Amino acid sequence: MNTVSIIGQLEGEPELVFNGKQDDKKLYKLVIRVPKKGKVQPEGRKEDFINIKVWSNVLGNELDYFDQITLGIEGKISSFETQNHEYYVNEVVASRIIALG
Repeated sequence: MNTVSIIGQLEGEPELVFNGKQDDKKLYKLVIRVPKKGKVQPEGRKEDFINIKVWSNVLGNELDYFDQITLGIEGKISSFETQNHEYYVNEVVASRIIALG
């Protein structure tokens, strides 16, 4: 089973990566900042930054309200190899986004 639940905050501005021919379907790329749990080394990052892709029908018209609030994201992990075949990339494809406050 490939199911992911993430709680974090939107980092930066969402990027439109695909737009349907009639503006009916859009794909956005978001970055979510998630605090690390447990001990963090002094020089280490205290947060993870996770790539999220979400279709406009899942996102709705709430994109403008997501800045500076905590989001709950449900989805699945998707992996792909880079074009130059140097490494694999993981991202979350969101099936649900909830504003938690």
